[in-house]
Amino acid sequence: MTEIAWRLIAIERHENFGHNESMLQDGLTAVQRLAIQKLIRAKSDREIARLLRTSYHLLNPHRRRSNVSHRERWADYELHLVGRIRDEELAKLLRRSPAAIAAKRESLDIPIFSPQRIRWSSREIELLGKRPDAIVARMLGRTRYAVQLKRHSLNIPQCWEDRRAWTSSEDAQLGTMRDAELARKLKRSVSSVRSRRNDNTSIRFIRTPKRWTPSELRLLGRLSDAEIARRSRRFLASVRNKRMQLGIARFVAQS
Repeated sequence: MTEIAWRLIAIERHENFGHNESMLQDGLTAVQRLAIQKLIRAKSDREIARLLRTSYHLLNPHRRRSNVSHRERWADYELHLVGRIRDEELAKLLRRSPAAIAAKRESLDIPIFSPQRIRWSSREIELLGKRPDAIVARMLGRTRYAVQLKRHSLNIPQCWEDRRAWTSSEDAQLGTMRDAELARKLKRSVSSVRSRRNDNTSIRFIRTPKRWTPSELRLLGRLSDAEIARRSRRFLASVRNKRMQLGIARFVAQS
């Protein structure tokens, strides 16, 4: 029975073992033949090979192995992204080499990516400013720079995640104190306070050099410049310049 099933599988799979279909009629009823055909159609090659206790490759002797490696195969979503973002960025996204991306793009006659080349649809423009630029860029298959450039050209404000809205009482305090002091009071970042002040008020602070106190001046030359910078919260270059300006020699530790 196994030999008959084997030959029937060979004909059903269009394989040539030197037997014709008439040879299978001997000793095989129509019911048995129908049952084996149902078995063949219901199971895969690997399952049939396991039932017949033979090799999967022997079951398909004329099956040709694909010469295309896994890395050479391209999925539909990968092909859709070719030419829509920079080759280098797509290479990182798909874990391929930039040369492979460029070769595939050229084989498909797809021009190299240019932010101005791909037109923006009305649906894509509606997403600008609704979510952060990085997220919109991933959704549209564009670079973050292209999204920022288009949003700026349309004067659409940037979207920040978990951004706390400014109240009228907070706006009234802009410019009444230094940005760092107001940022601590409002529990916001200094850059946020500075940007809000510059955008909504005409108040501009002029940075003045931090004055040297008599106690700080007495330290010059008595301690290292780095130690004085740490204690006075100044830049090392500022301490060095002040010491040289006053003609004070550099501190030398006694061995």
